[in-house]
Amino acid sequence: MPIAAGENLRTLWEFKNYIANSAVSYPEPDVTNCGGVTAFMKIARLAEAFNLPVTSHGAHDITVHLLAACPNRSYLEAHGFGLDRYIEHPLVLEEGMALAPTRPGHGVNFDWKGLELLAA
Repeated sequence: MPIAAGENLRTLWEFKNYIANSAVSYPEPDVTNCGGVTAFMKIARLAEAFNLPVTSHGAHDITVHLLAACPNRSYLEAHGFGLDRYIEHPLVLEEGMALAPTRPGHGVNFDWKGLELLAA
């Protein structure tokens, strides 16, 4: 049975130990707590070296870009917390597939007017 791991693993070292000991089938780093974009990509490349698919945990507006850059990508975990109401261009899903934006950088811009209304 495949084992996904991410929520309990944080560091590259923890992922390395699980991956090298066949304790995980789907490494699932969370870009917000694994050390950022660089660490996420290192974990993804480590998984690739062991012929494992990488998936994501949280922050789908950022990780859609990261997974698009991974040849061993599998699933994008997308949450419906309602935050997309405050993002200028929320994640686009078409026929069950997430589309990575072509905007520069991570592509996430807040809808500041919408956030101001929330604070008022």
